[in-house]
Amino acid sequence: MSNLRLLNETTISSSVSSVNITDVFSTDFDIYKIVVSGISLVGTSQSDLNMRLINASGSVLSDSEYDYAHQIMRTDASFTEQRATNQTLFLRTFAESTDQAPDSTGAVVYVFNPNSSSSYTFILYQNMDAGAGLKIGMKGIGVYSRTDTISGFQLIENNSPDRPFNSGAIRTYGLRVDT
Repeated sequence: MSNLRLLNETTISSSVSSVNITDVFSTDFDIYKIVVSGISLVGTSQSDLNMRLINASGSVLSDSEYDYAHQIMRTDASFTEQRATNQTLFLRTFAESTDQAPDSTGAVVYVFNPNSSSSYTFILYQNMDAGAGLKIGMKGIGVYSRTDTISGFQLIENNSPDRPFNSGAIRTYGLRVDT
C-alpha cells in the first residue's frame, strides 16, 4: 500500500516560457510523484516539454549531467527508442510534443532520492499527448549523474521563449510506500 501527500499544486494560466517548482523535495520522502495535465502552448507549431532539476540553492541545473532513454509509441508510425547521455535536460519528460488548445498533454513522473547528497537522482516517466488526429505516448527513465541535493524541478519547452505555455496544472506529491 502507498500513501500520497500533495505538496504543491501549480496552475499555468498565462503565457510563460518555463515553470519552476521549488522547495518540494526534502528529507520527508525518498520518492515523489509529479502529475502534469492539460498543458497547452501559445501558437500553432508543436514543441517538446522537457525537465530540468533545481538544486537546494534554487539554481536551475543545465550542465551536461542528464542521461535518459525512452520509447516513443506513435499511432501513425512504428515504435522507436531515443536515448542520450551528457545532456543539459531530460528531453520530452512531460511529452514529445503539444500544440495549442484544445490539444494538450499529460504526464506522470516519479523522482527517486532527489534530496540525497550521496545518491544520483533517478526518474521514471510516462506521458501522452493528442492533437491533430495523432496520439503519442512515451515511457522512459533518466538519471542526473551528479550527487547534488535537488529541491525542485523546471518544466521548459524546447523553443523557449518562442512557444510559451498557455495553460495546465502541475501537482507534486510525496510518496510513502508501506512495507
